[in-house]
Amino acid sequence: MINVPIDKILFIDIETVGITKNFEDLKKQNPKLSSLFVHYETWVKKRFPEDEKLTIDELFVSRAALVPEFAKIVTVCVGVVDQSGKFKTSVISNTDEVKLLEDLRKTLFKSGEMGYFLCGHNVKNFDIPMIGKRMVINGLMPPKIIPSYDTKPWEIKAIDTREVWQYGQYASISTLDLMCGVMGVESSKSDDMDGSKVHTAYWEKQEYQKIGDYCEKDVKVLYDVVYKLTKLK
Repeated sequence: MINVPIDKILFIDIETVGITKNFEDLKKQNPKLSSLFVHYETWVKKRFPEDEKLTIDELFVSRAALVPEFAKIVTVCVGVVDQSGKFKTSVISNTDEVKLLEDLRKTLFKSGEMGYFLCGHNVKNFDIPMIGKRMVINGLMPPKIIPSYDTKPWEIKAIDTREVWQYGQYASISTLDLMCGVMGVESSKSDDMDGSKVHTAYWEKQEYQKIGDYCEKDVKVLYDVVYKLTKLK
């Protein structure tokens, strides 16, 4: 089902937050960007109809982390199967996004040179464009393993488990949590931490270690799911 050797896969997950603590801070620090967020308020609410009644401040805290232009990456976890067959992970966390991206770029460049494929859940629609755009915004050239506008579909070296689970049925439910539930893999989600709580955990509580642990668990869960897919009889 997955034809790439598991020891040639770089498992990856990122955690993002709004670029500032709240919308008021954005207005003070970057008036132009804050006016653009207001301009795209309708677009965001159309994408997330459940947020229709939220104020602009609530909308920023709730959704800015999902839009590269208004977000920043605060944690990345990557995992690989080493030569002994053991799965190992590495977490990159930094409040300075530029330094984080520089460290991540080194890892991605080396992985690309070694012929690795990126693997993540919704990696093609979220992680890859988020990483690419945040690097460009911060003045960094993305490594070649990050596909660009001229990368042909068959040249993209990425395995998206969301696509794998959809089987071409794009309206289907295909969350990683659901995949874990039906495949007997313990989910990374918990009552005290999931993606929707990362912004508050970062800006309000400074729970950097907790965010890193959650990101790492996501990668471990991803590996467990992919491992099962490679062992189908």
